[in-house]
Amino acid sequence: MINFISGILGGIIRAIYNVVEHNYLIALLIFTLLTKLILFPLMLKQLKSTAGIQKIAPEDKKLREKYKDNPIKLNEELTKLYADNKISPMAGCLLPIIQIPIILAMFWVVRQPLTYIAQMDQGQINFYTAQYLNVEESEVTEKVAKAYEISIAKEYNLLDMNVGSKINLGDTPKDAFSKDETKKVSKWCLVIPVLTLLFSILSNQITMRKSKKTMTEDQAEMQKSMNIMMPLLSTYIAYTWPLALGVYYLFGSILGIGQQLLIDKLMEDKDEKKDNKKEKKNKVLFLGKGENND
Repeated sequence: MINFISGILGGIIRAIYNVVEHNYLIALLIFTLLTKLILFPLMLKQLKSTAGIQKIAPEDKKLREKYKDNPIKLNEELTKLYADNKISPMAGCLLPIIQIPIILAMFWVVRQPLTYIAQMDQGQINFYTAQYLNVEESEVTEKVAKAYEISIAKEYNLLDMNVGSKINLGDTPKDAFSKDETKKVSKWCLVIPVLTLLFSILSNQITMRKSKKTMTEDQAEMQKSMNIMMPLLSTYIAYTWPLALGVYYLFGSILGIGQQLLIDKLMEDKDEKKDNKKEKKNKVLFLGKGENND
């Protein structure tokens, strides 16, 4: 399934790459923007669901304490609570379910750009691999060919991954410290992992700033661990994988922060309008009672 998804994503990137005159960086940025726009309705639905769950959190907590020894009754009451407030607990699960295969597929796409983006057949890749390694084509296995796809793309310019004169999106940031001069890359590559760490932390802070108030102690402790682990994991990936993946993840984080701020603003405006409407209604009722009393 991941191979199938990788083929689709690679084909989309290839189409964008051709339109933007073979600029791999711009193609990746546009592709990331497109995925965010397509998934935006699901993100909005997820955040609405999360906001609804946070709103009923005090009632949820009371029910859990009241029926902690009666799981059947607790389940009935929680189901009723969610139904009354028109909240679907599963609404927030759809976005991660879709995002995970996309992220996994992107690992394959950036590691095997000739297969998924240049869309070369295995025979062509084997031919270039044999030339690159200076061996007979019959000696090249599919596993070896996959391992050398980025190197081959660089060597024969089969996919223009250059950003300026010193950086190539096929470069791996960790190789900035390589003792092998043939593998060594520019230290400018380290900017991507550093920015990935900073924006991952910022994204967590923005996402969690409202939900902290309604979390239980266990949830808060779990979230604290996640806030440490996830930025470190994303930074590790950006450091040990080709820059193309780091750029995709970093730009996705930046767009995600923008989406989060936009949705927060929209929801705040919506809540403010509801409060104003409610206040006007109460005022009318109050004035009406006053007139009746007179």
